[in-house]
Amino acid sequence: MDEGSRTFDHTGDVGLEVWAADPARLFARAAEALMALVADVRGATPTVHRRVRLDGDDLADLLVHWLNTVLLESELAHAVWTRAEVHHLGPSVLEASLGGVPMDRARQTLLREIKAVSQHALTLELDGPVCRCRLVLDV
Repeated sequence: MDEGSRTFDHTGDVGLEVWAADPARLFARAAEALMALVADVRGATPTVHRRVRLDGDDLADLLVHWLNTVLLESELAHAVWTRAEVHHLGPSVLEASLGGVPMDRARQTLLREIKAVSQHALTLELDGPVCRCRLVLDV
């Protein structure tokens, strides 16, 4: 199944659209796409790892909470996440792992700072042959 992401213009911010075959992969792909907007570390082998367990009111809330946690964990670990894997995704819970590399401004191209992921204009489509989400990123 085809999966991917692309950005779109949003007044003063950046929009991110992500698509994948199933909800768990959509959440993982969204995290990977988010971090790809922060730094270019393609092809790097992960050496830093984190496990995450989150609760949310519903899947849309959980997606925003997940992506904001990805940003926070990146700051705390001084790492750029290159891989995300969702181990469990329920109606109000997510368990996942992140893998990445230490942030090294001398060897990596830092692209932009993303402050947060917003609930504003969020769309989440989990039914159908392809799952999709559209998010606004506060830069």
